[in-house]
Parts: sequence; structure tokens; C-alpha cells
Amino acid sequence: MSSVTGEISRLDTEIGDRLSFRNLPEAGDTSWQKARPYQSDFERLSKLGWKVRSPNGEEWHHVVLGRKSGGFVGACDCKGFEYNRGPCVHLCALRKSAWGNRNLCRTETDINDRPIRICDLDDTDATEQRYWYLTDLQREAYLNCDLGDMGVREYQRAKGYSSPGTVSNRLRAAREKVREHDDDLIADGGTAARRDGLTDDRRLLGEGVDR
Repeated sequence: MSSVTGEISRLDTEIGDRLSFRNLPEAGDTSWQKARPYQSDFERLSKLGWKVRSPNGEEWHHVVLGRKSGGFVGACDCKGFEYNRGPCVHLCALRKSAWGNRNLCRTETDINDRPIRICDLDDTDATEQRYWYLTDLQREAYLNCDLGDMGVREYQRAKGYSSPGTVSNRLRAAREKVREHDDDLIADGGTAARRDGLTDDRRLLGEGVDR
């Protein structure tokens, strides 16, 4: 179980919780100590979204992490993040790997040889923050075809793809991810849910039952 320290603030933001990694090493935080960035697997989904698998782990976990106002905001779908305050082992591994690339001139990459770095939220637009769990190509197709006014064939021709099936496959994957994400959001209280700053309990507005 991760250590709980007063220095870690967990306030809801649009893409996740406000996080601090600063005091985790000194506090002997379990998640920080267990994080093995150079033995973990990473896959970049978008500027903010990642999939992370711990050493000897069988499951990939979806992680979102970005810089904001000198700190970080993020979340993970693992149980460690759900039931404990502060960053989980997957967030810590991603942070350690990105820190090494930025400060030690390392060249750690994900499974597709893309450099691991944490993006500033100021460098992303609203759609990248809203759909961080979609790949860049999935998000672009979804925004133009499902949320925009372009047909699949029109979009295919505009992008120069050889087959409309390429667009259809990306749209199918995007729709499934959006539906799953929205279902999880509703189950967790939706956008009307708020965490108590002292107890960290999640409640719906106007509801007396803890989530």
C-alpha cells in the first residue's frame, strides 16, 4: 500500500487528479520504490495517454499524465490508484522514465521506439485532453466523422488512404473506447461527482451516499 503523506494533494481535474511526486522518495512511498521504469513496458497512445505494464505483470493499465502549473495531473485504471492516495506504481514508473530522459539525457522509448516524455497540458487542446485515451489517428477520425460533418469516404480521400476500411476500423475502435470511458465515468459518479478534500470520499452532488 502506498504511503499517505500530507504533501500529496488529490483534487479532481478534467483529466485526472492533481499529483505530486516530489516527496515520495523521502517518504519511502511503496509505489515509488516498486516502480522499475527500465523493466516496465510503455506504449504511447496520445500526447497524454499511455499504457503501462509492470515487470512480470500480465495486464496493461491505462495511464494519463500531464504537467500543469508546475505540478502534475493524472490517473490510472489500476486498483492501487483507485484505493490509495497519490501516484500508483504505473504512474511512478512513467514519471521516472520521463525524468531520466529529460534530466540524464537518456533515450528510453516505448514499445514502438517513441521517446517517453510527459506533455504540458498547455501544449494540448481541449479535444486531446477530453479524448486522451484515443490514439492520435483514432481521435482525428472520430472528431471529423462522428462529431464533425465528414463522411467516411470523404475523410478517406482527404487523408489519402487507399481504402475506407482504414477509417472505419479506426472509428470502430474509437467508438468502443469512448463508450467504455463514458460508462466508467457514469459508474464513478459522472462529472457531477466531487471528492471530499479531507476524507477523499467521492459523492454525487446532492447525494448522501459515498461512491
